[in-house]
Amino acid sequence: MAPHTLPPSLTELLEVPGIALTIADGDLPGCPLVFANKGFEQLTGYTREEVLGRSCRLLQTVDLAPEASHCLRRAIEHRTPVTMTHENRRKDGSRFDNELTLAPLYSRDGHCYLVGVQRDVSQRLRPRTRWRHQSRLLDRLNAQVPGVLFHYRQAPDGRGDFPHVSERLADYCGLERMALTHDAECFFSRIEDDDRTRLRVSLTSSATSLRLCQVVFRYHHPTRGLRWLECSAVPTRLSNGGTLWHGYTTDVTARKLATERMALAETVFDSTHDGILVTDADKRIIDVNPAFTKLTGYSADEALGRKPHLLSSGKHDANFYHNLFATVHQQGYWTGDIWNVRKDGRQLIENATISAIHDADGTITHYIAVFRDITQKHLKQARLERRAIYDPLTGLFNREHFGDALENLLSGLSYTGIGIAVLFIDLDDFKPVNDTYGHAAGDDALVTIAQRLKQQTRSTDLVARLGGDEFVIALAGMRSAEKAEKVAFKILDDLISPIALRGEHAITLSASVGIAYTDDSGFAPDALIAAADSAMYEAKSRGKNQVAITEHQQANGDDLYTRLQTALDDGELALFYQPILSLNDERIVSFEALVRWYHPEQGLLAPHHFIDIVNHSSLERVYSAWLVNQAAHTVQRFQARDMAVTVSINVTRDQVESGQLADDMAQARERHALASPFLNVEVVETAQFHDIDLAYNQLQHARRLGAQIALDDFGSGVSSLTYASQLPIDIVKIDQAVIRHLAERPQQRRYVSGIIDMAHAMQRVVLAEGVESVEQLDVLRQLGCDMVQGFLIGHPLPSQELEAHYLAEDAEPLYPLALLAESRQNAGLSQAPGRL
Repeated sequence: MAPHTLPPSLTELLEVPGIALTIADGDLPGCPLVFANKGFEQLTGYTREEVLGRSCRLLQTVDLAPEASHCLRRAIEHRTPVTMTHENRRKDGSRFDNELTLAPLYSRDGHCYLVGVQRDVSQRLRPRTRWRHQSRLLDRLNAQVPGVLFHYRQAPDGRGDFPHVSERLADYCGLERMALTHDAECFFSRIEDDDRTRLRVSLTSSATSLRLCQVVFRYHHPTRGLRWLECSAVPTRLSNGGTLWHGYTTDVTARKLATERMALAETVFDSTHDGILVTDADKRIIDVNPAFTKLTGYSADEALGRKPHLLSSGKHDANFYHNLFATVHQQGYWTGDIWNVRKDGRQLIENATISAIHDADGTITHYIAVFRDITQKHLKQARLERRAIYDPLTGLFNREHFGDALENLLSGLSYTGIGIAVLFIDLDDFKPVNDTYGHAAGDDALVTIAQRLKQQTRSTDLVARLGGDEFVIALAGMRSAEKAEKVAFKILDDLISPIALRGEHAITLSASVGIAYTDDSGFAPDALIAAADSAMYEAKSRGKNQVAITEHQQANGDDLYTRLQTALDDGELALFYQPILSLNDERIVSFEALVRWYHPEQGLLAPHHFIDIVNHSSLERVYSAWLVNQAAHTVQRFQARDMAVTVSINVTRDQVESGQLADDMAQARERHALASPFLNVEVVETAQFHDIDLAYNQLQHARRLGAQIALDDFGSGVSSLTYASQLPIDIVKIDQAVIRHLAERPQQRRYVSGIIDMAHAMQRVVLAEGVESVEQLDVLRQLGCDMVQGFLIGHPLPSQELEAHYLAEDAEPLYPLALLAESRQNAGLSQAPGRL
């Protein structure tokens, strides 16, 4: 210990006016001085620079008497203060009677320091005053020591007390000093049971052997929780046969946790499945973990001392790595995919995070790279992306991509002014081909048809297989429907040519073609496809190999778009409500609103018959306002009966990004005087927003208006919880396809458990849909799922039956509805429906 290493607060404290104070190193020969205050300089005439490092005996005129030396050694051995008076000499040679109070002080590692307080007692000041000042000084020193100094006394019958403890006791132990002076049990009772037993055994052994007692134990602090304390105490025998310990206790919780974190870090480093490599500032590898060897094939011996370039595949140029490390130096880390190769030459695609480690001066000392093998995931993703665009059998576009591409073509009409024709092609009597020759032969025929369609169209046209034996073509740059009709007949002439099948069989097919034409850029893609589909049925009614044309707006209003507009105006659309159960209190907390169409001719229609037309046309704005208002009206019926029940609605990307959802919510909330929350807004997992920041802000606005945001159909798409973390999601809704085999497949249970754990870690509530059996429900309870929905809980009910089943006075539902009073009591426990 050197003077400059003392804490400033302690140095200032030791500058007590009129008191000469020194600190000597008791473990070094001659006990050299390591500190002297101004009072010492005034008393002796020496400056501190003249005495530091010199023996503490430099003032002595003669050697200590044997009795005094023995007393001093005993004080050091037993760690007790000692006071003695002897003659000393000042720097100028004058003599004085020096009363020295010497107190041994031990550091945490057991190092001994001698704290000395010296006074000129030549004038013989009264002893009581002298001891009072010294006692004050020692109390002030005790208050600055990073721990608790104490005397613990144990009588022969085992009872104990603390005759003396320092003032820091309350901070360390949460106890008053006076309480311990009468009975030590209030301290021991707070020690963990196992550790208390071990501490008493150590005290008994120390009392018997009169050796140091040193132990670490867990202590329950009344306000700071569980702490780790370390205690060291030296025993002395009392005249009555008891034992007195002179000890020191300090809080080592931070050290203990740091040690545990270090051990955990080492365990993680060795056991994680992610590869880890550490380099020095020159980017030479100094450490790798076992996973690195497993993933790359290079052992630690082969990698150490080399640079990570040994994994380079050559796919990234020098500029790539230059930009990579420029990002690391600027931001502290870089994350991305790197194409490398293993030792055996096989491809290794890594998702890596490279971080820079800095010293206290901000200089980079190391780089750490953590990576995982995403080779198969990347290849699978590529396959999924292709599957998301192309039909796997024919290689033509699929329905989804065709719709997106057609939307782009339609948007370009405002610039070109030239029309687009959609040809809907259905093969006539194709089923007998599969029945007669087998499905493999039927697939061969479909592949041949696809090839002929591609040959008969231009590169600017779109060709897709919608499924089965249905194909669709978008002809760009068509100036009239008649021109498109000529192309359709040309295609039909090619399709009726014989097709060679396996086994030397040949077949001849025919087809029906419907044509829809438009030059309006505002026309919805699905509406145009639906119009061509309708025309195809007209062609089929005329016989085989026929072509029929329909305009996108017919005078008689029979097209689907116009029919839906009428349905909205005439109130043919309605909402059915399916209950959502909270597993926390076994109450219905929400209903999902499912839209149905009471079609005058076709009966009750599910959404897949019409919702695409609504969501991709000008009807979307009217429909959005209708949907929110209907849901809000239903919630108002619940809230009027003090029910804490919300309604869930499904919304589209455009409803969110355009601000339509927020506008509709604000109007509905005011119209029906609703309390929050009143809506659950479900965003489909696979819906990718054009502008994630805009979507985030709009959804946050919806939350402020009284909505909870749910990520619907989780597990059905290719996105992840990372996508959920980019949006203000409250609820993660697991898709029913994931739940379907939950009870009988352990792997499915582990998958669902992982979703639930990750969602809870992100402070999201989990809702499982499609629950149809008691076994599924029991598993979801065990996995910690928050809410469930499905036929087991209740079937979708129209508005009138909802009233009778849940709100009528004689209603006896399977599960009761959540009450507003209970919801307020549970406020803050969860953001799930019915919990606010």
